[in-house]
Amino acid sequence: MTAPCLRRRTPQIKCGVEPPHSTRFGLEFRLFNKLKTAYRGLFATYHGLIYLCIVAAVAELAYGVMNQSAIPPYVEQIGLTANIGIIYATFLVVETIFKSPMGHLGDRLGRRPLIVGGAITSCCTAFLTAMTTNLHALLALRAIDGVASAAIWPTMIAAIGGSVVPEKRTTAMSALTVVYIGGVSFGPLVGGIANDTTHSKLTSFYVVGGLFIITALVAFFLTAHRSPEDAKAHEEEHPASLKDIMVGIRALPEMMLLAFVAFFAIGLMIPIVKLFAMNEVGMSETGYGAIMFPVAMAVAVASIGAGHLGDKWGKVYSVRLGIFLTAVSMWAVVFSHAPWHLAAAGAALGVGFVIAMPAWLALVNDKAAPNMRGVIVGALGTAQGIGAVIGAALGSRLYASVSLSVGGIHFAPHYSPIAVSALALTVCFVLVMVSMREGDTRSIVRPNGV
Repeated sequence: MTAPCLRRRTPQIKCGVEPPHSTRFGLEFRLFNKLKTAYRGLFATYHGLIYLCIVAAVAELAYGVMNQSAIPPYVEQIGLTANIGIIYATFLVVETIFKSPMGHLGDRLGRRPLIVGGAITSCCTAFLTAMTTNLHALLALRAIDGVASAAIWPTMIAAIGGSVVPEKRTTAMSALTVVYIGGVSFGPLVGGIANDTTHSKLTSFYVVGGLFIITALVAFFLTAHRSPEDAKAHEEEHPASLKDIMVGIRALPEMMLLAFVAFFAIGLMIPIVKLFAMNEVGMSETGYGAIMFPVAMAVAVASIGAGHLGDKWGKVYSVRLGIFLTAVSMWAVVFSHAPWHLAAAGAALGVGFVIAMPAWLALVNDKAAPNMRGVIVGALGTAQGIGAVIGAALGSRLYASVSLSVGGIHFAPHYSPIAVSALALTVCFVLVMVSMREGDTRSIVRPNGV
C-alpha cells in the first residue's frame, strides 16, 4: 500500500496577478537592476574621467594644504617671514615657465608618467621642506615643486579633455573645477587640524607627502597611459616638434591674449582681497574665512550644473556669459561696503568663473590636435601664469599707494587694484565678443596636417 501523496497548499493566484508582497519586491528588484545597468553604463563611459578626477582631487588637496596651510606658519616659525613673498613667487614663476615644456613632454611620453612623476617629486619636496631652515634650500625646493606642479596640471587638463567626447568636455572641465575649488577650500582646514592636533608646524608637510603618495598610486594603477584618442594620434603621427608648437600657438593668438588678461585680473586680487575685506569692509580673519568657505563650496556645486548647461547651449556662449558675470561682479566688489555685499559679489564672481573657465578649457581641447593638446594647454597656462604674476606684483603696489580716476570716479588706493581688475575683465568680455564665434572650425594642428 503506497503512502498518500502530500501536496503543499499554495495560494491561488489569478493569472497575471501577483500577491502584494511579490509585487513590491518585484518592483524593487527591477528598479535595482535598472539602476545597476545605468551605473555600469555610466561607469563604462566615464571611468577614465572618474579616475582622473580622484587623482586631481587628492593632488589639489595636497597643494592646498602645502601652499595655504603648511608654508606660512612654518616660514614664520623659522624666522623667514620677510622672505615669504619670494618663496611663493619662486614656486609660481617656475611653474609658469615649465608648463608648456611639461605639456610637450606629456604629449610625447603619455599622460600617466607625468602625473605620477610630478606627484612623487612633490612628495619628496614636502618631506625635505620640513627638514630645512635655510632660505636658499627652501627656494630650491619650492622651484622643484613648481616643476612638479607644471608636470601635473597641464597634463591633467589634457588627459581629461581626451577622456570624453567633445560634446561632454565642458561638463568634464566643470568636474575638474569642482575638484580645484574643493582642494582650495579644504586645504587650510585639513592642514590646520593636522598642526593643531599634534601641536607641530611640521605635521602639515607629512600630510602633504602622504596625499602625494596616494596621488601617485591611484594615478599609476587606475589612470590610462594615454586616452584612446591620444593613443590613436600617437600611432598615426610623430609627436609635435618645437617648431610645430610655435606654429600652433600663433594660430590662435586671441586665446593667448585672453588667458593673459583674465589671469592678470585675477592676479591683481590675490595679495589684497583678504586685506581689503578686513580694512575696508570691517571683517575679522575668522569672519572672512566663515564667509568664503560656504561661498566657495556653493560655487563648486554650481559648476556641475553650469558645465552641463554649457554642453547644451554652446561653449562660446558659456564663455561670454561667464566673463560678463565676472566683470559685473568685480565692479560690484569695487562698491562693496558691508560683509554681505562682498560675499554676494564674491559668489557671483565665482559662478561667472565656473561658467566661463570649463567652457574655455573645453574649447582649447577641441581646437588642439591630440598630439599637441598637452603643450597647447601648457602654453596657455604659461600665459595665465605670467598674467597672474604681473597682476599680483602690481596689485600689492596699487593697494599700498596708488589712487586712480576712471570715468570721473575717484578710487582710493585700497580700491585701485579692484577697479583695474574690473577694467581688465571688461576688456576680456570685449575680446570674447569680438574674437570668439560658435562653430569656429580653426584648430591647432601640425603644419603638415592632421
